[in-house]
Amino acid sequence: MVRVIIFLLLIGNVSIGFTQDTISFMHYNLLNYRNTTNQCTNSTNNPDTKEGHLETIVSHVKPDILTINEMGANWLNPNKLLTNSLNKNGVSHFDQAEYANNSFSGLTNMLFFNSNKLELYNQVALDKDVNNAEMVRVIDVYTLFVKNGALLTGDTTFLTVFVAHLKAGSTSADKDKRQEMAKAAMEYLKNNHKSHSYFFAGDFNIQTHSEACYQTITKNSATTIRFYDPKDAPGSWNNKSTYSNLHTQSTHDGDSRGGCFSTGGMDDRFDFILCGKEVIEGTYGVQYLDGTYTALGQDSRRFNGNIKYPASNIIPASVQNALYEMSDHLPVLMDVSVKDNSVSVNKIATKSKIVISHLNDGDLKVHLPVGHTYPELRVMDMGGKIVRQKVNLEGTKWHIATAGLPSGLYLVNAITSTGEVYTQKVGIQGN
Repeated sequence: MVRVIIFLLLIGNVSIGFTQDTISFMHYNLLNYRNTTNQCTNSTNNPDTKEGHLETIVSHVKPDILTINEMGANWLNPNKLLTNSLNKNGVSHFDQAEYANNSFSGLTNMLFFNSNKLELYNQVALDKDVNNAEMVRVIDVYTLFVKNGALLTGDTTFLTVFVAHLKAGSTSADKDKRQEMAKAAMEYLKNNHKSHSYFFAGDFNIQTHSEACYQTITKNSATTIRFYDPKDAPGSWNNKSTYSNLHTQSTHDGDSRGGCFSTGGMDDRFDFILCGKEVIEGTYGVQYLDGTYTALGQDSRRFNGNIKYPASNIIPASVQNALYEMSDHLPVLMDVSVKDNSVSVNKIATKSKIVISHLNDGDLKVHLPVGHTYPELRVMDMGGKIVRQKVNLEGTKWHIATAGLPSGLYLVNAITSTGEVYTQKVGIQGN
């Protein structure tokens, strides 16, 4: 009887309505962040200085999702970015995906997110091509869900983001490597496609929309999993002034900093955020906002020039300087709207302070509010049935095994010794 009452309290006071939020998405190649090469050293590409420049850029953009390429392969590096670049000057809402040393090149991808709006659901690293051979770089697949009132109505909004750094170079072998990576990503998507909103972000290192890897991603034979360019601007982008508004590389036209930064000026469109058709059309509650896709600082006056001169009329001078010093790429930005089918929830749900993350094996890591003792911790399905239970808990950090549970949405209830109930909704992927 108690479990049914708690469940009814959770759903009984939900007021159904309609509201809308905006999520800002930023992708950025950080250029050997905390990764030392013969050219990129502590003097030519100082990581502490880069963190300050990234702080300036992020403070200006205020992204809710930040995906990156070219982070050095060390588990401490994303923590350093969180502390020194993202959660600064009163900001404390950024969280990160789980670190995985998943790149053979010494560089990794990463995803950071606004934990007030989003939660990490799971992540997968793709390291093999369709022939089961190791790829030159790993592609990371991150799935997040939107934290809004719809969590209590069973209508959770999921976003899945592919993050890739495709092979650089213009030889046939380089193009083949890019195609292998693209095929692996699309094969994974075909076999694991769900009713989510999908994005594909990264440094593609391509010069034209006709290259095989881009065609695999955007003109896939499986029409339901194709990605689309929000700018709808196919072309041979390399060294064409017609596409100057799209160019993202290089921010430098002469000073290579000892060979660390590419030069040649702004004449390539390497960096992308592509959207699934469902994002363009808003099928699953996430929709691209027309006109928001841009390369930060790109004012179409930079063809074969740098990002620092002349003075920008669209971004502050401090941001313009930070873009020049940070990387030889520009970040790309876009906004999406997110529908929320529930505008208010009951007091118990809104005061929830449980923090839940998914471990690599799908199990749950649960952090309970400090200052309480907990006679009972429950995981219930959406029918109110208890499927996992722990009693007389000592401490506030707990591991919950999910093996044998069907995929779906569940409620985690923590009951304090004084009778308070903390509740959080969580998605579990069956295994």
